[in-house]
Amino acid sequence: PMADLSAFPITQKWTPQNPDVLQLFSFPTPNGVKVSIALEEMGIPYEAHLVTLSDADVKSPEFLSLNPNNKIPAIIDPNGPDGPLGLFESGAILLYLAEKSGKLMGDTAADKGKTIQWVMFQMGGLGPMLGQMGFFVKFAGSEWEDKRP
Repeated sequence: PMADLSAFPITQKWTPQNPDVLQLFSFPTPNGVKVSIALEEMGIPYEAHLVTLSDADVKSPEFLSLNPNNKIPAIIDPNGPDGPLGLFESGAILLYLAEKSGKLMGDTAADKGKTIQWVMFQMGGLGPMLGQMGFFVKFAGSEWEDKRP
C-alpha cells in the first residue's frame, strides 16, 4: 500500500505523485536548494514540489499547515521514525536527513559536534549575511531613497 499523507493538508495543493518517497516543498533559492543538494548527496529518493515565494503559495493555508513560518523549504518524510513526519527549517531538515541516512555527519561524537558547529555557523551567520548582501547588491541601489533624517 502507498503511504497515506492525507493528514497533511499541504498535499491537497501540491499532490504527491509518489507518496512513498520524501516530499520536498521548496523553491530554487540559496536556502531552498540546501535540502535538495543533501538529498542528492545522500541518495534519498524524493519528489520536489515548486512552492513559489508568492503569498499565494507560502501564505496559503495548505503551506502554513506544514510550516506556520511561511518559509521554504519543508518536507514530509512518509517513512519517518514513527510514521509520516513533517519538518521545516533547512537546518533541522539537514540534521534529520543526516541522522536518518547515516551520511555527512561523521562517525564519532566529535565529528558530529564539528559538523553541527559548521551547520549552525551557516544557518545563523554566513547564510543570513550573504542573503542580506544579495538583497543590497541586487535591489537596494542608488534608486532607493534614504529616508533617514
